[in-house]
Amino acid sequence: MSEENDNVTLGNNDPGSPKSKRRRISTDTDGNEEKPRIEEPIATIQNVHNMCQELLEKQKSLEKSNLEIVEKLRSAEEKMEKSSKDLGLIKLKIDKIEESLTNETSSESSDNKDTINSTTSSQQTTPSDVMSTDGKYFVLQHTFEKVSSLKDKNKLSSEEEEHFGFQWRMLIQRNNDYLAYFLYNKKIPDIGDYSIFVEFEPKLSSLKLNKIGNRYNTVFGKAESWGILKFIEWKKLEEDFSINHKLSAEIRVKIKRTTGIYKENLRNFDETMKQFSDVVLVINAKKFFVSKLYLATHSPYFNTLLLGQFQESKKSEIKLTGIDEDDFQKYLEILYGEQAIDEFTVEGILLVADMYDTPLVVRKCEEFLLKKSKKSLKSKLRLSTRFNLELLKKKCLAKITSVTEIRSILPANIQDLDKSLIADLLEKSISFQ
Repeated sequence: MSEENDNVTLGNNDPGSPKSKRRRISTDTDGNEEKPRIEEPIATIQNVHNMCQELLEKQKSLEKSNLEIVEKLRSAEEKMEKSSKDLGLIKLKIDKIEESLTNETSSESSDNKDTINSTTSSQQTTPSDVMSTDGKYFVLQHTFEKVSSLKDKNKLSSEEEEHFGFQWRMLIQRNNDYLAYFLYNKKIPDIGDYSIFVEFEPKLSSLKLNKIGNRYNTVFGKAESWGILKFIEWKKLEEDFSINHKLSAEIRVKIKRTTGIYKENLRNFDETMKQFSDVVLVINAKKFFVSKLYLATHSPYFNTLLLGQFQESKKSEIKLTGIDEDDFQKYLEILYGEQAIDEFTVEGILLVADMYDTPLVVRKCEEFLLKKSKKSLKSKLRLSTRFNLELLKKKCLAKITSVTEIRSILPANIQDLDKSLIADLLEKSISFQ
């Protein structure tokens, strides 16, 4: 058996056997194919190497280009920073010049109650902007009569109107071949140094066209009148604006801030109250440290803002816009039980209370206007319609006893009259007949 097995094994390895031949043929064939298989990878590696070299060259080029761009940006930033500093210095110099000019013209105006000053130094032209109507904004309107007969240096004036505790009126003057146009603020007696920072925009209108002047920023206090000496040529005025010797004029006014007007603060909301507060309200860079829950209790607006689903409810510091920081101070004082309302503060406080939907503060202001205020009937009626003070409105209407008194409370533009008030006044006028 073993010999047979050995024979079988040897037979399998016999070169003459078919399997052996197949193996030899296969081996020969593999030997013939090895050369192209080795050469192909070498060529591929060479191509990859070349591609890598090209990529490296491009990368170096890009790095160099990026470095140049970074260098240019750094240089541009340095130039911008230098320009910004230069502009800051220029602005500082301009502010000092304006301040000195304001002081000079103000001292001159103290000798003459109706002295008129030009605002050339504080002029800011912003024709593309729309003047903001939020905050302490109001409009003076008047139709001047007998304008064509106005002689050189003579003036015409509108009636005084009270807005935010101050008396305002418009003045026009013939200045040789031009019309001079001014905003007037009556000086407050028995008050020391004070300032009213104002932005105003004068306008003339007719059936043909409107003439809107530049926007001006100026300061009232020492000076009572500011305006434009050459607003429009007199000839053009008579051709395009004077209708039956009448001239329709308008000045839009925005009180930006005041100093020296409001009384001393009755309560602090600064950092001394930090430990008792859980949110900081910021108005024009001034910070108020207050309680979310206390504000939310009195104001649905603050309830939603501070405790609702808004992102602000998660913030520790929230910026408020469209109001004056001094008015907000007085608003908070009233919420905390202080007597902060007077003739100068009441309208500004109402503005804040109306914006933030605070019935308690609105009611306190209405009580002041009903019982203590010396404001004119026209001013009280205007406030009653603007802030929906129904008790005040009812009392004002009860005081109107003649057609003459009805005329006295009508605005220069009858279209500005509140629609609900028109019906009440019509009913009044009928009862007088």
